[in-house]
Amino acid sequence: MKRLLVCSSTFPLREGDPRTARFVYDLAAALAEYFDVTALAPHHPGAALAEKLGPVEVRRFKYFLPSALERLADGAGIMANVKRRPLAKMQAPFLLWWFRRAAQRLLRGTRVDAVNTHWLVPAGWAVGPVAAGAGIRHLLTIHAADVFFLRRVPWGRRVAARVIATADKIFADSEFIVDEVSRLVGFDVDAVAATAGVDAASFAPDYSPAEAKAKLGWPAAPTVLFVGKMIEKKGLVYLIKGMTEIRAALPAARLVAAGDGPLRGDSERLTRELGLADAVSFVGPRGHDELKLMYNGADVLAVPSVVARDGETEGMPSVILEAFAAACPVVGSRVAGIPEFVRDGETGFLAEPASPEDLAAKIIETVRAGRERFAATCRAAAAERDFKKLAKLYAEAAEA
Repeated sequence: MKRLLVCSSTFPLREGDPRTARFVYDLAAALAEYFDVTALAPHHPGAALAEKLGPVEVRRFKYFLPSALERLADGAGIMANVKRRPLAKMQAPFLLWWFRRAAQRLLRGTRVDAVNTHWLVPAGWAVGPVAAGAGIRHLLTIHAADVFFLRRVPWGRRVAARVIATADKIFADSEFIVDEVSRLVGFDVDAVAATAGVDAASFAPDYSPAEAKAKLGWPAAPTVLFVGKMIEKKGLVYLIKGMTEIRAALPAARLVAAGDGPLRGDSERLTRELGLADAVSFVGPRGHDELKLMYNGADVLAVPSVVARDGETEGMPSVILEAFAAACPVVGSRVAGIPEFVRDGETGFLAEPASPEDLAAKIIETVRAGRERFAATCRAAAAERDFKKLAKLYAEAAEA
């Protein structure tokens, strides 16, 4: 079987890691049907340097000494850590250098037929030239944070163009991101919008919403679910403000916010200031299996994303497809790649970004309509983006 090397700065640190986004792993696991897959990712204190997660061999490289002080790959996101942690910012050049060195060593010691890098930086910049220099087919996956980061720095356009030049095939989160990276580099980028995906079978509902609520210990009341990092672009503040109107229309309604991040403290304070302490639960990061049950029990998933003050926004939040697979409708902002997936009246509703009033109105409408109205179209939308289908596209690109 041919061998694929997946390179990413975001990868689960262990089995059941609840903090790190796992979409790179899920795609890599699906690709194991076609390849022997090895993943190369930065080390973080407490993570194994070598292990097997499902069908994927994982190799992690140390990039700072002492390694106990490594701060970039803790699951919060490289860009987020660089923004808020001076030590993490200082470590970024070391990570780039050691990423390239680790890839060179691995490619010298192992036969690899194709390389898939995720994000233009750091993995694309560090590993793309290595793959190109070795004559190995390079599949580049572009998300959102990398595009918006490179737009903010003076050398960003040049870096993006150089990484793209090393790629034999390019994939992106959404058509929105294809357009945004083309704007960044100043020419039309030939990319396939086929990155955002879901393991549809693993999120398929096992219980009725009432049964799922009971298993979670939730009251039998309308429940709005938020899943994501608590950072500005996720827009949680607008959802919390909208809960006052949601409670006025649906007095028993509650919000469950799963995740963590630098704005969690501010969000909890706002909840208390608005007198919503009894209506909003902050439950922290949750693992794959518990999230499945939460999507199963929620009446609606809210994705209130916005364009942050630094210009960053979403590519396509994977939580949307996870909710769809669980037959849970979504109310999402009319921003970035979200309208490509949330279809008004079919899989949920779109709301104006940064508008608590419109967000609340669409959530109320969704709850009153009931999950059953949306269940079939949500499940069908998830099936179209199953990782097995996306993996086939990647496998074909690796063979071209």
